Amino acid sequence: MNADDVVQVRYAPGVVGETRRVVHVAIRRPDGACAALCELVIEAAEAELLDGPAGMPCLVCVRALALGSGGAPVELDAEASR
Repeated sequence: MNADDVVQVRYAPGVVGETRRVVHVAIRRPDGACAALCELVIEAAEAELLDGPAGMPCLVCVRALALGSGGAPVELDAEASR
C-alpha cells in the first residue's frame, strides 16, 4: 500500500440519496473498491473519487482519524501483509 491508495470517496450521484453521499477516507483495494475507515465498502462502479476536501465528511471516518484508533478494516491489513 502506498499514499496513492488512500483516497477521499463518496457514492456517485444517483447511486444513493444526497444525505448518504458523505465523504469517506478510504483505501483503494486492488479490485478498485474503496474500503473506508468506518468500514463501509464502496464498489468501484458506485464511487466518486475526490481531488480534495468537498462536501460533508463522514463523522465516523473523521473520528477514526482524530483518535488514531481507526485504521484499515481487518481484510485490508491481511492484504497489505501479502
